[in-house]
Amino acid sequence: MALKFSDIFGNTDVTINNQKLEEVFNKTRDMAENVGKKSVERLEISRKKVEYLDAKTKLAKLYEKYGEMQYNSFIGETVDSEELENIAQRIAGLRERIELLSDEIEQAKAEFNEAVAAATKKTRDAFQKEFDKKAKNEVTVDADELDVTEAETEEEATEE
Repeated sequence: MALKFSDIFGNTDVTINNQKLEEVFNKTRDMAENVGKKSVERLEISRKKVEYLDAKTKLAKLYEKYGEMQYNSFIGETVDSEELENIAQRIAGLRERIELLSDEIEQAKAEFNEAVAAATKKTRDAFQKEFDKKAKNEVTVDADELDVTEAETEEEATEE
């Protein structure tokens, strides 16, 4: 779907028949859509980070509880060995979950960065292609090569 200048600004009195301007709008729109999609991916990375931090907090509390129970056992208090084993298993499970989340976050960040870099390069290359095409069509003339003559108005030209 191609957008026209009037579609964006809502002014039907202005008609711009500039294919290049519409092309710029289309390329900009495509890039904005890509950024929107990438924002969703970035939100997922943030969600995983929150889950990762939550697991780290739970792990710290379990370590504290485990350490307290071990100390109590050391000083001769009775400790429920089944509960101690349960805490050790929960610690092992959380450590695995934290490692998995860490890997997922790093992978998602790398994929996100690669995708954004690729989209940026694609857009930059498209604009560069247009710029190069326009640069090839430009004619440059040194001022030293020009002969300057006096210009005549239409009236002066018809009088002769």
